Amino acid sequence: MVVKTIYFYLVSFVALMMVVFSLADVINMALKTWVFTKADNYTTYYAEPACDPITIKGDPNVKPLTTKECDQRQAEMEKRAAEDRTAQRQRDAVRDISMIVVGVPLFAVHWWMIRKKENI
Repeated sequence: MVVKTIYFYLVSFVALMMVVFSLADVINMALKTWVFTKADNYTTYYAEPACDPITIKGDPNVKPLTTKECDQRQAEMEKRAAEDRTAQRQRDAVRDISMIVVGVPLFAVHWWMIRKKENI
């Protein structure tokens, strides 16, 4: 009986933590998306420059890029970074929603069984 009781409390605790952390992550994503919009633009600080001024010396095949080409590469890199951020947000949302959908019923069933056992 003790092992069964420990099992129910442990599963209830784990399920509750799944829900709590997932909800916290959803709130974090919502705040970054709609309130603190610049908090998610970390790649602008760490992005590589589109045109590296260092060229390989002595290689006749290496030609420096024009300003237009540099600007085009920079725009492509920024677009890719924005797409990557959007894809990461969607992956995080899917994970968090899945954890909530699994965690709430798991917690509810186990907690209900604990309460049922204590009332008898």
